[in-house]
Amino acid sequence: MKKFLNNTIISIAGIIVGYFAISLPFHLFDQLTGMQMRMIFVAEIIIYFAIFSAFFLIKEHKENCRKKEQEYQKRRNERKQALDGIRISSFDFAA
Repeated sequence: MKKFLNNTIISIAGIIVGYFAISLPFHLFDQLTGMQMRMIFVAEIIIYFAIFSAFFLIKEHKENCRKKEQEYQKRRNERKQALDGIRISSFDFAA
């Protein structure tokens, strides 16, 4: 339920921001010169690219953290199994 709510909020926010980002040049079309319109267009492209890059980098970072955690758990379990094999007659020789 939490993930659904989070995705819904992100989708609604994306739609609202997208609407205003697309409608901005149309509202300013009569008031700006051609060069100013080009500058706004380039600025929008740069902003879209920056947002995409940020989300991509965050996703990659989370994936790397998850992989490191899995490797850590695997090594921990291997060490734990190796230490379990040292016990003889309820004495722990590893300690």
